[in-house]
Amino acid sequence: MLELHVRKTMMLHVFIVAASLLDILTTVLGAPEKSKISAKDASIPDDLSAEVNKFGVPRDTPIAFLDGIQAFNNLQPIEKCRVHHISRASWTGALIDLYQTSAESPLIFLLLQNLFRSQEISALKRTATESCKFQQEDWDSLLVYVAAFYDNLGNYFTYGMKKFVPRVSSSKLECLINSTAALAKQAGESASSLQSLWNKTKELIYQLGSRHQSLAFGPGGITTYFSSNCNASDATLVKDFMVSKNVEAWNSRVIKTFDTQTGQPKYEIRFASALATGKAVVVDELKLGVAIEYKGASFTFTRGDFKQLLVRVNQQLTQAKGCLASSLEKQMTDELIRSFRTGSVEAHKNASRFWVKNKNPVIESYIGFIETYQDPDGMRGSFEGWVAVVDKAKTAILTSLVNNAEKFLPLLPWPREFEKDKFLKPDFTDLTVITFGNGGPPAAINIPNYSEIRQNDGFKNVNLGNMIAATLSAKPLQYLSESDAKLLQSHRKLVFDTIVGLHELLGHGSGKMFHEFANGSFDFDISKLGSVGKFGPVKNWYKPGETFETKFGRLGSTLEECRAETVACYLGLFPQVLSIWGINRTAAEQHSYMLWLEYAIEGLEGLIQYTPETDSWGEAHDQGRFAMLRVMIESGVASVKSLTGADGKPDLLVSLDRKRIPTDGKKAMGEFLLGLNFYRSTGDVEGAKIFYDSYTSLKQPGNEEHIKWHKIVVERKKPRPLVVQPNTVIASDSPSACQTIKGAQQCFFEVHLKNYDGTAEGMIQSYLDRYTDTSLEKDLLDLANTDFKSFWI
Repeated sequence: MLELHVRKTMMLHVFIVAASLLDILTTVLGAPEKSKISAKDASIPDDLSAEVNKFGVPRDTPIAFLDGIQAFNNLQPIEKCRVHHISRASWTGALIDLYQTSAESPLIFLLLQNLFRSQEISALKRTATESCKFQQEDWDSLLVYVAAFYDNLGNYFTYGMKKFVPRVSSSKLECLINSTAALAKQAGESASSLQSLWNKTKELIYQLGSRHQSLAFGPGGITTYFSSNCNASDATLVKDFMVSKNVEAWNSRVIKTFDTQTGQPKYEIRFASALATGKAVVVDELKLGVAIEYKGASFTFTRGDFKQLLVRVNQQLTQAKGCLASSLEKQMTDELIRSFRTGSVEAHKNASRFWVKNKNPVIESYIGFIETYQDPDGMRGSFEGWVAVVDKAKTAILTSLVNNAEKFLPLLPWPREFEKDKFLKPDFTDLTVITFGNGGPPAAINIPNYSEIRQNDGFKNVNLGNMIAATLSAKPLQYLSESDAKLLQSHRKLVFDTIVGLHELLGHGSGKMFHEFANGSFDFDISKLGSVGKFGPVKNWYKPGETFETKFGRLGSTLEECRAETVACYLGLFPQVLSIWGINRTAAEQHSYMLWLEYAIEGLEGLIQYTPETDSWGEAHDQGRFAMLRVMIESGVASVKSLTGADGKPDLLVSLDRKRIPTDGKKAMGEFLLGLNFYRSTGDVEGAKIFYDSYTSLKQPGNEEHIKWHKIVVERKKPRPLVVQPNTVIASDSPSACQTIKGAQQCFFEVHLKNYDGTAEGMIQSYLDRYTDTSLEKDLLDLANTDFKSFWI
């Protein structure tokens, strides 16, 4: 109880100090430009608008807890030390995701931190009900909105890229903020920060104009990877320029301005780094701060984006170096620090090479600008950092898959020349995640994403075991008969393990890309390639300076995820492959049936992420799974029937012809997979788009039934679960946790893992405990202010 009292007192002190720092907001940012937001958008009636109900976070959103306590407690002091500092680096860097989501997300984050830090949650609820007429539904809606915001690190879902808003009226929320501020004033405390943040964000929180509903290029959406005056044409010009300079965009953003004299467009390509540009600075053989003319526009490379946060990330990584066991880990960390300090992508690639070489560690971690799903151009990575403990028992199964991979690769439907010259056996580990600092932790990962490292040095696969366990139980089955649902539910974990293993190792880990190099040499012999089925002879390949990301852009994400999913679906038909998971030949046919059943219903559910108005998809995996469902339907294996559900509303039923899966289904899925791999290998973007659109573009005639399915699926959608993560906490004033390392005793600070309830209140408390430094809040505000007008719509 004493500890709780001290924490509460400290939190109150933090609020007071933060308030004085955040008063800067009112004078620095100025009043919001009212003309940009209509009265209809800004004023939300007490009974809520239909749009707010449509985009509101459902109150029944499941919330799970990420359990890693046993794995953490089994670690040695040096390992706990490493986990702590990598966790702190990851959570600090994860705040960058706020800025990569929307201009208002950092300010909303500060608003929520200050609001819930001002009082205990129970006291805040009393204020809401007694002073602001909150009903229980209002309070629950507010809590689940805050939990969703924290889980996604922004006010757009990372899975689907759609905006979400509170299902509580703005008038009630404003009342709560003003009442909280009034209580603070009565206690002699400053409350201007809370009200100032609300004044800056209240319109943007509820703004649901057509451009604000999703993350995309304007005029169809918003993005903060490019300034708000950029569109897809600007992105194409920037991409062409960067390819001409052989520069990759992973850790960059683009800000467009115009020359005041000539009106010439000027593009600043700003890399993330702890250091500012300075004079005569060269990073990765690239001179910064020098204007370069290209196709009638001016381009300048700079650095220093997110510098305040990356300084803090590097401080934690530096401390982590004292807790590392191997030279490879130290070399990797040195390169990470150099990358975040200077903005060098090459340094991060070097770190990734050391990471790939580090086989069979006890602790796995990776950090940087990694996945490109959120960038509408598909080239820039959102920040993520994670650290996990290897589960050796479960890893043994995945190691067996790796050891047999070279036997399984020839089962894939493409010629030998389309496979890597040599399969570089990766580590494939099952992990107990302690920290995943990002707005959307996945079930598994295949990294690094740098194509030349994957092809020449190798990669790693990691299965996030406890993340899967936390979310899978909260993922209900829909659109199946009672017998199919019962069958799949009883084996779903094993089915999912099979899918993840095949997807990551033999999906993302297979297939060769054909390159021409600057010296005129090639990494393939075109005379040996011949003609590949209906896709014909090879006429395209990657030219010097081109990568999969620069060639395919956003199409590349879904094309590659679909390819990996289709590999899993296809190889899941082979008994010798399924034997890795202890599935004997007698049970193999049923397991294949369940695996295809899982893909079929996920393909149908994926229609949630389709937007008919723009004929676009918000999520790469779901687009790919729907394409796979189309293949199943066209082969005669799958059927989708419209019917009336038990609740009297329109419903759907997915059925599979079990006997046709290993014949017609296998043939059709193999042909589809061959096409996906052909276009990826050859870099044929135009051919790939025509091919892929034939399965996923529903604006074409003949898709009327699919549009009907879309409406039903949207009406029946179930919310994705949120995940509450623990925090590492230093629990001693001096190094007191000792162990013998190489014959000498070394002592480290005692580190504990603090768990939270799998509830909205638990999510909120975990974030309050995670970020307690008032100077960090000052940095967040400064960063939000720096480019607010460049990205604000």
